[in-house]
Amino acid sequence: MERMVSANLRLVVAVVMRQNRRIQHLNHDPMDLIQAGNLGLIRAVEKFDPSRGYKFSTYGYWWIRQSINRYLQENSSAIRLPITVIDLVHKARLLQAAQDERADSQLIADQLGQTPRRIRFAIDAVQRGQVQSLDQQISSSDQELTLLDTVRGQNEPRLEDDYQWVHDQLDQLDELERSILDLRYAGEHCHSFAKISGLTGLSKDQVQRLEKVALHKLRRRLEPQLNP
Repeated sequence: MERMVSANLRLVVAVVMRQNRRIQHLNHDPMDLIQAGNLGLIRAVEKFDPSRGYKFSTYGYWWIRQSINRYLQENSSAIRLPITVIDLVHKARLLQAAQDERADSQLIADQLGQTPRRIRFAIDAVQRGQVQSLDQQISSSDQELTLLDTVRGQNEPRLEDDYQWVHDQLDQLDELERSILDLRYAGEHCHSFAKISGLTGLSKDQVQRLEKVALHKLRRRLEPQLNP
């Protein structure tokens, strides 16, 4: 048995390499899958019957592959689910895909010998267990960019925070001056002096003078910050 296992270790590596893309997507260590494949190889040696006329590589391949797939199923998410639940969802999805139209949950449950409630529970558990690591790389082109880089922290400044220093200076203006600047520049539609005059009850000249004074105050206060 030891001789047969040692002689077929390269077969395990070959099977694992066929899963290379899936391994990279799930961020698994290839050595872990090789160890899982070795367990399948040992099981294949134990059950191999040479009298049936099959080559051991043909027989052992399926045991190795089954062991690797079982490992991937059990360790594909941060929340470990029983293999029976995962298999049940896999079978239910195969039956669903085989139907011409959307199959009724009762029909699928009857074909699998389960209750609809059991099917819904299994599907919901698998969906909730599909979590991703924030350290997962977004693309292979940029090896340093991860999902964590796209998540904004609570203390990270927002876009409007970049102009908070301007709003602080605006708050120091007189209420009337601030209102005129709001009507002139802050809204979606900039109002003319004549329009503001009608809204505030001031003359057009008074509106122009107040705007000039307010802008002069802002320029005097913001100049040291813009050009320290």
